[in-house]
Amino acid sequence: MTKIVEMKKYLVVVPLLLFDGIVSAQSIQAPIDHRHPEKGSFDLQYEFGAPYNPNLPTVMVIADAQQFYVVKGRLKKIQAQLFGDKMNVLGVISRSNVSELRQRVINSKDSKVDWLSAYAIFQAFQYVSDIELVRSTVLAGQKEVYLYGQSGGAFLITEYLSAFPDSPVKKVFIGASVNPVIEARLGIVHDNFQRDFLAENPEISKKLDQVIAENFFDRKLVARLFQRQNFFVKLADLHDARLTLTDRLMDKDTIYINGLKKSYQIDALEELAKSDFAIPIKVRIFEFIAPLLGSWAVDGPFRYPDLENSRNTAYPLIEAFEKGGINFSPLFKDKSAGNFKGEVFVLAGRHDHVADYRSSIYLSALFENNHLFIADDDHTFKSLKSDNNFAQIVQDFFLNNHDINWIDKYSQYKWREE
Repeated sequence: MTKIVEMKKYLVVVPLLLFDGIVSAQSIQAPIDHRHPEKGSFDLQYEFGAPYNPNLPTVMVIADAQQFYVVKGRLKKIQAQLFGDKMNVLGVISRSNVSELRQRVINSKDSKVDWLSAYAIFQAFQYVSDIELVRSTVLAGQKEVYLYGQSGGAFLITEYLSAFPDSPVKKVFIGASVNPVIEARLGIVHDNFQRDFLAENPEISKKLDQVIAENFFDRKLVARLFQRQNFFVKLADLHDARLTLTDRLMDKDTIYINGLKKSYQIDALEELAKSDFAIPIKVRIFEFIAPLLGSWAVDGPFRYPDLENSRNTAYPLIEAFEKGGINFSPLFKDKSAGNFKGEVFVLAGRHDHVADYRSSIYLSALFENNHLFIADDDHTFKSLKSDNNFAQIVQDFFLNNHDINWIDKYSQYKWREE
């Protein structure tokens, strides 16, 4: 069974859902390019974590192109670990997972990527339009729809709210949201390597400048090593780990560095970069770094490994942008997003190396119905998760039924200025 749904001046054929506790379809037809639906369509997949219950609210789990946790077959585990059984959980499996779209932007003659076409297909506008298509069709008639996203997925949600500020979504969870647009506006740098480490250890700056000058280890590798440390080392151990890495770089300890490349998954990322999966990732990283280009000296002293790593990853698109081939304009617009009337919870980590907590303060203030919690934590909320409180915060927010004091029980994790 199908029905015809009109959206943005084009027709989309959508499978009907039979609300008898079983989902009867896992894909809908979506335009390859929402601005030019005449260019064809593809199967946009989605998945529920459990049989759909029309009596429960539904949370849509949003991931962007450089996140890999919302994939087919994973939603049951995501629901069990993060959301529980008191809500439906629907994962939008993003277009970056669709091989035919990735292959579409590769020239069959020379196997080179057409980055202008890649940007057209994989830019944020296409993802947020996919989200709205799923919401308005698969969840048509559902009164309680929520959104959940973390990091790049959280930023994608803010871009969705910018494009669809009148969305009937009731609640939004924004965790550790990257937001280069706000950073650029406020003149802040999310990369805390200089601020929290080098400024306190000026002798380390000299050592790293020497490492870069000697070029025994490529600068790109040095940037990636320090950038990846943030994901694999506990916050309490990060300072010492940075000192150790600096000394091993100075000593030209290739055995140690090669071990880190494996344990930090750098080798795996390098293999991924050779595949077509890297195409939508590079587009997304370009959207992260484009608003910040010019905010630091690219070839200057080694101070911002996260920014350097993003620039290195997105370089093909930066090159096209600088040549005038890509007309980039951030999708996130604070005034438009601020017109959203639903309830918004912003969770930030004070020691986040990717999403500056100050931009989260600005972001939260945009929304009329907002909650802000700054945790004494990092980008991945290792402390909250170690005590199994991250999932509980998510569930409490979505299920609090307007209890304004629900967050108080997590006060021990709240960051306080010293």
